[in-house]
Amino acid sequence: MKFLVGFFSLEWMRVFDFLAPLAIRLFLAPMFWISGVKRLGLFSSSDFVIYNPLTWLNTEAFQQSVASMGNTLFSGLGAETLVILLGIIEITAAILLVLGFAVRWVVLALMFVVVVLGLIAMGDAGFLNSMQQLIMSHGYTNMTNNVTEVYLVYFILLLALFFMGAGRWVSLDWYIYRSFVKRIDNKSAAAMHDPFEIDATDEPGIH
Repeated sequence: MKFLVGFFSLEWMRVFDFLAPLAIRLFLAPMFWISGVKRLGLFSSSDFVIYNPLTWLNTEAFQQSVASMGNTLFSGLGAETLVILLGIIEITAAILLVLGFAVRWVVLALMFVVVVLGLIAMGDAGFLNSMQQLIMSHGYTNMTNNVTEVYLVYFILLLALFFMGAGRWVSLDWYIYRSFVKRIDNKSAAAMHDPFEIDATDEPGIH
């Protein structure tokens, strides 16, 4: 019986459960880094020099990003402020995703970014019309033509990462967690279920 349970649950593969969150982190990090850098107009100036911070900002590219927010759902909030906020979140989140630090909080911030950008990408079509179009196309996601669906895919990946966490072995979150557990000199704490261990077949309280 134990053999069958272990066979169907693939418990012997738990040692590799860090690969899924790591892959998602390393997939999303450069996406948001590039998006944030372009949004803020960083490192794209013709006279850019790495050791001269005064050349890091391309004001023309930044103003183009601001202008693109001008006639959107969020234009009343201040296009320039929104561009700066989104850009800073994207760049900071990209760095933290690579490091695996505060990943669940980072994911919450990125979900906000993705929702905002998704609503902007919908434009005049609106949320209901965009979802209806997706359903009418039998759920097929043509990510080369529909930017909204790209953000939908990103949101799903972020949702999965939120519940997975940063993953074990290659994240600062895991090492910080382990250090706190070691400081709690309690056998029951040491026997706690590792929240960075991913297993959808687990039942809470059963080890």
